Amino acid sequence: MAVSSLGYIVVEATDLDRWRSFAVEFLGMMEAPSADPDVALFRIDDRPYRFWVQKGQQDRFVAPGWELPNKAAFDAAVVALKDAGRPVEHVDVLEARARQTYEIVRSSDPDGHAFELFHGRFVDYAPFSSTAGTSGFVTGDNGDLGMGHVVLTAPTFTTVHEFYKSVLGFSDTDLGRFYLQGGGRDDPGIGFAFMHATNGRHHSLALGEMPESPNGAVHIMLEVKELADVGRAYDRALKSKGAIPISATLGQHVNDKMISFYVQTPGGFDLEYGWNGLVIDPQTWVPTTSMAVSAWGHKWAWEAED
Repeated sequence: MAVSSLGYIVVEATDLDRWRSFAVEFLGMMEAPSADPDVALFRIDDRPYRFWVQKGQQDRFVAPGWELPNKAAFDAAVVALKDAGRPVEHVDVLEARARQTYEIVRSSDPDGHAFELFHGRFVDYAPFSSTAGTSGFVTGDNGDLGMGHVVLTAPTFTTVHEFYKSVLGFSDTDLGRFYLQGGGRDDPGIGFAFMHATNGRHHSLALGEMPESPNGAVHIMLEVKELADVGRAYDRALKSKGAIPISATLGQHVNDKMISFYVQTPGGFDLEYGWNGLVIDPQTWVPTTSMAVSAWGHKWAWEAED
């Protein structure tokens, strides 16, 4: 049993129209039909949706939806969760169908981060089209790379890191330690675990040894097909004059080679918008250790304030 990819994310929003503008006009996603007026759905490929944004009382990241390849793997994951003492809530069949999956369970990791597990690949045969002119998003053949990645805080880092490996089947790609205060004697650094599922994306999940994020996640990542897509989106953020806050300037990460920038979403968590991420062989990859976040660029907003 092992998670195959990041299938979707669930977001809570006080203003669905603000998310529509952000997702469609800025990111270049495609809005999908929704049977529920309190839910907005957004596509990046042939899946019916990758973002499920539901009306609520807060603006926050709710949960990632981790995909299992089949029912046998799904059932094994449920058993593993129960054996690990984690809560398991089976979603009723009507809600699962509304989510366009066969089955869903909800659970949480040892630090309390909610997640969903599902199986059943539904597709939307209407061609993807971006009104913003985005050429497309990288999700792999038949969506096997998943929608991107999610980064979570992990106050009990060792415990949570082990949970995702031993219970959900993630494997280590890169075990970094980043010295964001200059690396002096008084800088202990921050541990990070970048973890891959059973696909070739460098990491579908990353954990940071940090206090809990008030918005439910540190960031999520979407990968576009052309570098020009990144440049045009960066221009849109600049032209917004702060309406779309830039969290980090253009740069390239050391470990996954992604050229990207970061913005703050309407949910308060960040989104990395990138191109040309490293693809690995998950069967043979030997974990690396990175001591820097980026090879160049990625000047963070909090650095600009110093």
